[in-house]
Amino acid sequence: MELQYYFADDFSAFEDYFAEIKSAVRRYHKNQPVNGFGEPMDEMYYIISGTMSGSFIHESGNVKTSSFYGKGYLAPLYFPGEIEMMRSFAFTAVTDLEVYVFNPVGFERYVNTNPALNMAMYRAYIKLVSLNGQELANQLFSTGMEKICNFFYIYLKNTNDHDQRIPFSQQAIAEFVGLNRANVAKYLKVLREEKVIDTQRNQIIVINMEKLRQFCSNNI
Repeated sequence: MELQYYFADDFSAFEDYFAEIKSAVRRYHKNQPVNGFGEPMDEMYYIISGTMSGSFIHESGNVKTSSFYGKGYLAPLYFPGEIEMMRSFAFTAVTDLEVYVFNPVGFERYVNTNPALNMAMYRAYIKLVSLNGQELANQLFSTGMEKICNFFYIYLKNTNDHDQRIPFSQQAIAEFVGLNRANVAKYLKVLREEKVIDTQRNQIIVINMEKLRQFCSNNI
């Protein structure tokens, strides 16, 4: 199963092309903001290495992490003009991160004059809409335990170089799955007692993947 909220490799075929047209190469340390809340979304990032997250902030101040982006992905996807709601969206480096940086205004001509890139952008949008629909169903109908275990299981199945470690704090997990931190702590305690996971500072170590899957939704 694809991870509804992890996007990678959709633009890997264009890495050499992106290297020629980039405006800059930039590096970020783990947990460093890439584009902050309230800032105009006036840059695009092609991920050379590492992972970054995308989060929305509500007017109440609550933050919801909605997606993760890995090597070979371009985020945000190209769109003409500015969408005001994107000022409520922010990117953050989950791990050490290296990216090519593009100006969206200049990027328009590359999309319009490169049929293969244009088609890749179109397919990425279709995939985004489809997978976000699946994630909405998961959020509506899964239990809290299922949401957490779905996240852990599919993250490990769809990412590499993790050594069964999930590099997120309890607060980050809570923001992503839509639970409060107390409930996340409660479910993690059950998983520890069941010998499914171990916990360390700001990370989860899965020690029994098959048992973890038993706690997931039936469609995993």
